[in-house]
Amino acid sequence: MKEDFNGTWLYIKSPDYYGKNSIIEFSENEIKHFNIESIEDFSLIKNVNENWNEKLSESEYEFINLNRIRFFKNGKRHIVLSDEESITEDWKFENDYEKLNPTKTNLTENEIQKLKFEFNWNREKMNIKFNEILDSPTIQEINKRLKKEGTKIVLKKLNETLFLSLYDDKNLDKLIPIKYIDEKIIILYGFPKEPYEIECKIIE
Repeated sequence: MKEDFNGTWLYIKSPDYYGKNSIIEFSENEIKHFNIESIEDFSLIKNVNENWNEKLSESEYEFINLNRIRFFKNGKRHIVLSDEESITEDWKFENDYEKLNPTKTNLTENEIQKLKFEFNWNREKMNIKFNEILDSPTIQEINKRLKKEGTKIVLKKLNETLFLSLYDDKNLDKLIPIKYIDEKIIILYGFPKEPYEIECKIIE
């Protein structure tokens, strides 16, 4: 497999990772890290992370496929066995990045926002419509008392890539890139586990 580092690569957040969304870009031997922030309208912007400097030649990595690279980092894992007992062990952490490509579509952002589709990935099933609260009525009532907005999907864009952007009470939680979308299907990619790419049916 030919290694191609060109382009922008999205950090794939695991279900238990609650940090910021981020991307990397490669410049000769340097790995440049950026945080992603949401601004008005559909836009996402990138801000360079000055505190994170890495050299590609000093990194351990492998290409999972042409569009997915996995970095390995040595660290410590803390395991709680009980209230009184825990252990710490050496651990090799895996960090995946997915190459972002321009979304293929003939639809405008406003047209896309009106669509509803069936989402089904690893037994997670739901019907999704942009800008609508996804929480159950019970959770919505609790959020209302706590003055929280709840969870919803918003359409966002970074460069030429569109994203399903999951918001949790105004906070940008996760980004799922859109590979292709028309009036019948939407193809999503960049999931933490296989299948890394899924096709979802648009609901009439």
